Amino acid sequence: MAIGQDESDVCRVPKPPTDLADTAYLRNGYRAILRILIAEEALAAETCACLLDDFTWDQALDALSRFQTSDNRRLPFKVLDLYAQADALEAQVVEACAE
Repeated sequence: MAIGQDESDVCRVPKPPTDLADTAYLRNGYRAILRILIAEEALAAETCACLLDDFTWDQALDALSRFQTSDNRRLPFKVLDLYAQADALEAQVVEACAE
């Protein structure tokens, strides 16, 4: 499942499609997971290039087990924790690219 880009910021992970998950909570979690995956890859590759086109929503779904904190299908992770982790990793990317 390809990622559509928002015109306002071509490298910002857009809102997930509604068919990705039943609830906004899950979709927001998958968005945070994708942000984490992209930031981790940017740090590992030591690149400042936008890597959004290299990732798909399916990769976020596949990575669920890595971020899962509960067996509850409706609340498999803590979205706020995922957002904090994504924010921290993206800040590291910004800092590394500023050097």
